Amino acid sequence: MTSPSARPGSSPLLLGAVAILSLALGATGGALFEKSRKAPARETPLEGSAGSTGSASQRPPGETGADPGSSSSTSASTPGEASKRLADAQAEVARLTKRVAELEKLAPRERTKEDKIAIAKEMIECMRKGKRDTESFRRMLALLSELDPAMGPYFLERLADPEEKADKDMVIEFLMASGGPEVAEWLQAQLASSETDGNMRRRLLRILGGGSKEIFSIRNMPVTGPLANLAFQYATGENQNERQAAAGLFGGIDSVESRTALYRMAGSDTDFGVKEQAVRSLALSGDRETLSWLDTFQASLASLGDWEKKRLQEAVDSTREKLLKKYPQ
Repeated sequence: MTSPSARPGSSPLLLGAVAILSLALGATGGALFEKSRKAPARETPLEGSAGSTGSASQRPPGETGADPGSSSSTSASTPGEASKRLADAQAEVARLTKRVAELEKLAPRERTKEDKIAIAKEMIECMRKGKRDTESFRRMLALLSELDPAMGPYFLERLADPEEKADKDMVIEFLMASGGPEVAEWLQAQLASSETDGNMRRRLLRILGGGSKEIFSIRNMPVTGPLANLAFQYATGENQNERQAAAGLFGGIDSVESRTALYRMAGSDTDFGVKEQAVRSLALSGDRETLSWLDTFQASLASLGDWEKKRLQEAVDSTREKLLKKYPQ
């Protein structure tokens, strides 16, 4: 009897259990069948014949005609009984195999690229209906947690399509939150080009500077090559929005240079937004030494106004909490 073959997506544990049960029950049933087939037939001597020496009248008192250790009401399994046990085993394996198939439908599986693109399409469709359809808007919000780098190329297509009726600003939000190498390359090109629309540029800088922290994380964006160079260029520029965007980008660069830049921006930049974003980015790219720096920086907050002190203290506490998870004391 063969065990069921594994199918793509099958649970190895469940299928293994079915296979083991199949082999065990099949082997047991087969052994019983083979035993009954090979067992010699019990001879029953004719009464009064020469071979009837084992009759009850000739046995010692207290003994019966049954063999020692056996029951007179039980006999060896017949071929029919063995076949029935095999059939029962096969039925049990079939039942378990069916149950495995049912559980596979319920068990979560890793989404394929096609699955993710389908989700991205649904998000766009929900966004188109969202302004006049409350349920679609809620569904779109629920799908935000599914954003993935694999969706980036699809959102780029939608953004470039002049016929796209969805809110382009929201498409940009989805695109940036998806991240991935294609989006990073597109982002660098948009920021570096003098032909980029002013509204587009301001929105991208705002997202990078922490303006969409609810759904955007620089962790999903590879900040390397030209994009990393652009961050260092912005960090020392005169434009406050660019400096704040640079602070956000440094959260995606794990290096001594990026941490040094963040320490400087948090400690000496004249803009409060830049200072706050620099502290928060250290939660991503900071190291064990950053914990000591946070203590020193916190002491410098005493000279600030109540509002600025409160906001920066919250940023320090949040960053310290996240770093302690990575670098326990």
